[in-house]
Amino acid sequence: MKQFRLILVFVFLITGIIPAFSETPTIQDLIGLKYPSELNLSRDGSVVTFTIRETDFQKSRYFRNIWRISVQQGHIQKLTFGTDQNHSPRFSPDGKLIAFLSNRSYIKGNTRISNRTQIWILPECGDPWRLTDVSENVQFFRWAPDGKSIAFIIKKALPDSVRQLRREQRSRGFDAEDVGKLGRPNEIWLISLSDKSSRKLATVDPGLNYLAFSPDGKTLAFTTNYTGSENDAQKYDIFLLNLQSGNVSPLTEFPGPETSPIFSPGGKFVAYISQTVPDIEFAQTDVSLISVKGGAPKNLTVNFDYAVNDFTWDPRGKRIYFEAAVRTASNIFSVKLHSGEIEGVLTGMNCFSDFKISGNGRYWAYLSEDNGTLPEITYYNRKQTFRLSDFSDQLKNFSLGEQKHIHWKSDKWTIEGLLVTPIGYQPGKPVPLIVTVHGGPYGRFQNRFRQYYQFQLWANHGYAVLAPNPRGSKGYGDKFGQANRYDLGGGDYRDIMRGVDHVILLGVADSTRMGVIGGSYGGYMTNWIISQTQRFKAAVSMFGIFSLLTDWGNSVQPGWEKMYFGKYYWEDLQPYLKHSPAFYVTNIHTPVLILHGKNDQMTFISNSKEMYRALHILKRPVEFVVYPREGHGISREPNHRVDVCQRALKWFDRYLNP
Repeated sequence: MKQFRLILVFVFLITGIIPAFSETPTIQDLIGLKYPSELNLSRDGSVVTFTIRETDFQKSRYFRNIWRISVQQGHIQKLTFGTDQNHSPRFSPDGKLIAFLSNRSYIKGNTRISNRTQIWILPECGDPWRLTDVSENVQFFRWAPDGKSIAFIIKKALPDSVRQLRREQRSRGFDAEDVGKLGRPNEIWLISLSDKSSRKLATVDPGLNYLAFSPDGKTLAFTTNYTGSENDAQKYDIFLLNLQSGNVSPLTEFPGPETSPIFSPGGKFVAYISQTVPDIEFAQTDVSLISVKGGAPKNLTVNFDYAVNDFTWDPRGKRIYFEAAVRTASNIFSVKLHSGEIEGVLTGMNCFSDFKISGNGRYWAYLSEDNGTLPEITYYNRKQTFRLSDFSDQLKNFSLGEQKHIHWKSDKWTIEGLLVTPIGYQPGKPVPLIVTVHGGPYGRFQNRFRQYYQFQLWANHGYAVLAPNPRGSKGYGDKFGQANRYDLGGGDYRDIMRGVDHVILLGVADSTRMGVIGGSYGGYMTNWIISQTQRFKAAVSMFGIFSLLTDWGNSVQPGWEKMYFGKYYWEDLQPYLKHSPAFYVTNIHTPVLILHGKNDQMTFISNSKEMYRALHILKRPVEFVVYPREGHGISREPNHRVDVCQRALKWFDRYLNP
C-alpha cells in the first residue's frame, strides 16, 4: 500500500495537483487547495470516483473535473478535462458506466450549445458521450436499478412561441417582473440509454428537487416544498410516483420537513431525514422510517442527541449507517432497525463524510480530515483501513499554527471552540486575537484544516484565532441548538465574550488588541458585539444583519425572524428592536469594514447599506465594499475571496498590529 501511495503522489505531481508553495501560504495558496468531494463507490467496491474543484485565478473562476481510483491496481485517472463544471458522478448498477452532469459545450446541427447542464455518460474505455439534449438545465438524476434508463429533473420548458414573444417584449421594454408569482414547475423525465428516447413522467411544482428509485424500478420517491422558495424549507414532503400508472400519492404529509428519502433494499420501507420540531430550521434532525404503504413513521434515532447529516442503507437492509454532527467532529454510526441499538462506527475527533458502502456491504469508502489534513479518501475492506490519497501533501511545506480544541463555562453550559496560535508562538506571551463567528446560528466550527475564515492566514501573520461554538450551534444536542431562540445577542453573546476572557486568562490574547469577524449570522453577531462593547479595536462585518426589520422585509427567507422570535413584527415589535444592532448604532466606535455581495438575497445588501450610512453620518471609522455578481457568502469568484481576505488582513493590521 505504501508503494501505491507513492504512485499516487507521483501522479499528482505530474498532473499539477500539488503546486510548489513557499513556507508562508498566501491566500491564493489556501483558496487554490485541491481536495476530493462527491465520493462514489462502485457496486463491487473496486473503484472510487470523486470530484476535484480547481481554481483559475486569471479568469477568476472555479471549475470541476471527475477522477477515479482503482483500489486494487493503485491507478488514478482523470476522467474529464477542461474548465467546465463536471460533477455528480454516479456509477451504473453494473459499475461499467458513470453518469455525470456537465455544462460543457456541444454542437447541435450548426449551433454550438454552451452552459447548458446535460447528463453525460463515461464508458469504461473511450470519451464521454452526451445522453440528454434538453432545453433546460438538468438539476438532478438517478440511475434506474436495471441500468437501462435514468430519471432526471428539469424545469418545464417554455414553448418556442412564448420564448420569442418574451424576447420581443424585452426589446421593447416590456420586461416588468411579477414579484411573488410562482416560477415554472419542475418535471420528472425518464431517458433510455439504448436509443436516447425520453418520456415525461410527471409535472410536479417548482419545489421538486430529489429522486430515489425503488429496488424493483417501478416507483420513484421525490420530495417537494411545493413552491421552491427558500422560505418554505420547513415544508418538504415525500411523494411516490408509480411509473406504470403515472399516479402520484403522498407518503408523508407531516408537519415539518421530510427529506432525502431512500428505499430499503427490500423495497418495503422508505428512510428519510426528519426533525424534532417542525417549524424551525435549528431543530435536531433524525433518521425516520415509514412503510411504503404509509402509516405512522418510526424515529430510529429518537434517543440519539446529535444532529443527523446524511445516511445510507446497509445492503442487507438490517441497519442504517448515518453521519452525525458531534461537537467539533463528524462521526459515523449505525442503527439496527429491529432493536434501535446505535453503535459507533467511525468516531473520535476526525471529521468523516461521504460514507459509501459497496453492494455486498464488505467495502467502505469515505472522506476523513482533521485539523492538520485535507479530506483524504479512506478505504475499509473488513480486514484493514487504509488511505487511497495524499492530498494533504499540499500542506507539507506550509508553516501552520497549532489548532486545538478548548472549552469554558458560560451560565449553565460548557462552551467549546477552536484556538489557533500564531506561527512561532511563545506560551505566556499575549498576541493579537481575532474572534471568528460562524453562520447559522445553527452552524458550527469543525476541528479541521478547511475553514471558511482561513485560520492559517491569520496564524501566519502573527494572530491568534478564537472560533467559538456558542449556544445555538449544531452538534451539541437539541436543547443547546435551540438555546438562543428568543434570545439572539443574549446568551450567545455571553458565550463568545466568556470565551474571549478565557483565552486572555490562558495568556494567549492581548486584551488591548482584539478584532472580530463574521459572515451571515456571524455578521449579525459582529455587528451586535461592537454595539455592546468597546473591547474590540477592529471589526469585519460580512453580509450580516443590521436591522431585523430590514432583514425581514428584504430577505428571501423572512421566516428566519419568525423562527427565532415566534412572531411577526406587527404582532410584537419589541424583539425586532431589542435584538437589532441598528438601534444601538450610537454605541459603535469600533472601526468596521463592511463587505457584502451585490446579489445577496439571503441577508440583503440593504442591511450593510444602512449600517454604512449610519456610521458614516456619525463620523465613525467605516469602509463599505460591494462585490458584483456575488450572492450570499461572497464565494462565487475566487478573486473576490482573495480580495475579502486581503482587505480583512489589512484592516486588522491597521488597527491591531500597526
